[in-house]
Amino acid sequence: MLKRESRSLWVFVFASLWLFGVVPLFAEENSSTEVSDTGAAVEESVDSDSVEVPEKSAWMWPIEHIIQPFLNGLIYPIAQPVDYAFKNGVIEKTVELISFGEDYKIMVYPGFNFKPGSRSMVGMNYRHRSAFLDKDYLVLQGEYFANGDMGFTARYTKHSLFGTRFFGGFRYDIDLDRDNRFTIPETKENYLQPDSSYQFTWRLGAPITNTANWNAEIWASLFCGRASHPDVQDSVLISDKFKIEDRGLYQKVDQVPVGFSIVYDNLDAPYAPSRGTRVVLEGDYTFVGKYSGVRYEDLGILPESDHDEVIKDGGLNHDYWTTRFIFQHYFFLGNAQNYVFSVKEARENRRFYTDFSWDEVMRVWRPEQVRNTLFERRVIALQYRLVSLWEMEEGGAPHDAFINVNANTPLRGYNDKWTTHNLMSLSVEYRWPVDLYVDGVLFDEYAMIAPKIDKWSMDHYYNSWGFGIRVRRPDIYLFRLQLGFHGLHGINMIVTIAPEFK
Repeated sequence: MLKRESRSLWVFVFASLWLFGVVPLFAEENSSTEVSDTGAAVEESVDSDSVEVPEKSAWMWPIEHIIQPFLNGLIYPIAQPVDYAFKNGVIEKTVELISFGEDYKIMVYPGFNFKPGSRSMVGMNYRHRSAFLDKDYLVLQGEYFANGDMGFTARYTKHSLFGTRFFGGFRYDIDLDRDNRFTIPETKENYLQPDSSYQFTWRLGAPITNTANWNAEIWASLFCGRASHPDVQDSVLISDKFKIEDRGLYQKVDQVPVGFSIVYDNLDAPYAPSRGTRVVLEGDYTFVGKYSGVRYEDLGILPESDHDEVIKDGGLNHDYWTTRFIFQHYFFLGNAQNYVFSVKEARENRRFYTDFSWDEVMRVWRPEQVRNTLFERRVIALQYRLVSLWEMEEGGAPHDAFINVNANTPLRGYNDKWTTHNLMSLSVEYRWPVDLYVDGVLFDEYAMIAPKIDKWSMDHYYNSWGFGIRVRRPDIYLFRLQLGFHGLHGINMIVTIAPEFK
């Protein structure tokens, strides 16, 4: 049986589909006028006796008198901002403003992620195609958080290595996070643990078929975990179920993940796909070194008389496997050749969103045309994920090995996160083009977590849903603004440059 929040979800989905599916109709020309030879619009002479007015069915009453006024009230406040953005070409001018160099190979633009508390972030992004060699790609990203924390990422990818079909890459990450928190698996119980970890990653891959739809890749990383003890003593975890000496809490440790993946991808565009499938089979084995140990005194606790002053490594095997299966499929609805608008089509479509007024209300709602509107030039995006952690010795995997469940799952209705051994999720999005670089989105997603692969339970079933926009080019993702809900428990606003389906 579905939870109450899921039932309320479907009410929202059906109402939203009506709203976003029929909005383009409100600027359609009135069929009761025609254009004369001089170009002037004149009223058509209609004999009321010769025209049959279709009889309204009973189900039309709630649409016209309840749903219609409510959704019109939602549309009206955003009509003027949308009107200004489209008429003045804000999106196009912004893309031109951040693009530089020959053939606009360089893009420099701000990054942001607005969340409650200290996780709000602003930053800068630098992207450069053919930076040093032909068919290479350089990305630099810096982040500054509301509490003064910082992060930095550098990525470099080179295709056609030495004239072959191989591609390679290098990545460096550092995260200086003084109020980082870790979460006990299968719970939301979390504790403060400052972190200044950094990581180096090397990748090597190649297509394994002539069509390049199938690719294989191997990688290796050096992860230098630099967790430390918090100043707030009441945030220190002392537990026999999640032991400091076995999980590496508040300690330094070096890890070496080695992984492989096989990817099938025949999507028609990387960031505005409308057709195709992407399947990822991925696994990595992580070699975990010995924990550095932490002093009892630093944690604000007294050792027993027969114990050393340092909490040492417990001696378990800390190595672990992580496996991932990701399936994505995109269904294109309608008879149009392409999902992305051409410049001309985008210009023509803007009038659908910029002429809104209360006088247009009756023309917006034309139920006889809703079916065509809902299924013309639309995309259904589907993603299924199954991710599992396999400990080589139960109770030995470090605290940062566990799978995060949060807005990136995706489970966008939840601002907080928890961790687990096994995650299964399903996300469905309904997308439609609004402008040249802008999509409207409705999403509905579900997730289940389990301590063991055969212990799935509806007690750990979660749902979120919402709507928003995504701004992208077919080849580059810019940002998205979305509102996520879980049941009736509040709103989670997402403003980020990270795409939905990673």
